[in-house]
Amino acid sequence: MRRFISMVRSLGIDPGTKSFDLVIVEDGEVVWEDSIATEKVAENPEKLTEELIRFEKEVDIIVGPSGYGAPYICNEDIIDPKLFASEILLLTSANLLRKKEEDLGFAVYRAIYKLVGQLWKKKLNVCYIPSVKQLGTVDLSFKINKIDLGTADKLASTFLGAYILKNSTENIKSKKDFLLLELGFGYNALIHVKDGVIYGGLGGTSLGPGFITPGPIDLELVVAGKWKRNSVWSGGINVACKGESMSEVFTKEENRTCASYVKTMISSIRSGLTYLEASNDETIIVSGRWADIDVVKTIEEILGVPIFVSRPKLKGATFSKEAAQGMAMLGDAMLRGRFSSLFGEMRLNEAKGTVMDHIYIPALKPAIMRHVEAYRRSIKAEKVNEILESSII
Repeated sequence: MRRFISMVRSLGIDPGTKSFDLVIVEDGEVVWEDSIATEKVAENPEKLTEELIRFEKEVDIIVGPSGYGAPYICNEDIIDPKLFASEILLLTSANLLRKKEEDLGFAVYRAIYKLVGQLWKKKLNVCYIPSVKQLGTVDLSFKINKIDLGTADKLASTFLGAYILKNSTENIKSKKDFLLLELGFGYNALIHVKDGVIYGGLGGTSLGPGFITPGPIDLELVVAGKWKRNSVWSGGINVACKGESMSEVFTKEENRTCASYVKTMISSIRSGLTYLEASNDETIIVSGRWADIDVVKTIEEILGVPIFVSRPKLKGATFSKEAAQGMAMLGDAMLRGRFSSLFGEMRLNEAKGTVMDHIYIPALKPAIMRHVEAYRRSIKAEKVNEILESSII
């Protein structure tokens, strides 16, 4: 990966549950954006690859779909892209990804799996970014026996939020302390920035129920049930409420089950604020597909805390998701562009280790060792040693 370019053009890819959003950032502004239905990408990833090849000579770096995170690994570091995509980015076996499971969640996973391989094969300058758990600034207490403190796209949205807050002209108590609440199509997340760095987070499977995910599960339910990969995105609010959008389910007060499910979601956000050690007057930024005005207003009223901004965006952005903008910003920062100073201030460069670090559950030992072995087999030795030197396995 090239290390310094005076004027960086960076392309970010956000592999959302509903759509893949693409953004090109140059000199602090969005100069191009696109959105493609995830199902279409899964059916024909070659078409997206062809579009990215078209930009090969026009952009300096592409930040690829990074899933559960990889600490700044680029195509030049990868020796087995299929293993890298499946076991590291997606925490899912390649055999399972090759099956024709007909649901939206697997469509996202298959799309990422295929795309990562094709981008590597075409030798494009693609890099992948870490998730929240891999950051050195995150308090260790939040990492123990957890994987999902916020996936890579949530980290990207937080980076965008930090930039918007830093450059705001409004009178804000502290621009270095805030929370990002992501209301994504499938998953919610809550990330706490404290003293200017990411201090902790609760990802989509840790915070509470989202639109398609049931969220954290009682261990007794795990023992009683037969769980599969797609259980992560089965049993969310959409099932209980039979709704097509978050705005719709928020109005179904006559449906007691639905209303209770929504209450559970909002309660998880309230308890998440306490868990992440946030003060009552910290700024909250809301991002994600469901960050509609009516939904945000309802959450604001119930929580009793003000929302600073809903759907933050860079100059030039019109419809692209926050995560795609943040991905492009991070690519710019990696090449010491416009956003590199904020990148350094937030210490986002201090990312090492794996998402399987600090897990002390005996039954998960085989999964942990498989994950580490995937790093050793899919990444060049020098880079692997750099990543794993701080791992606690």
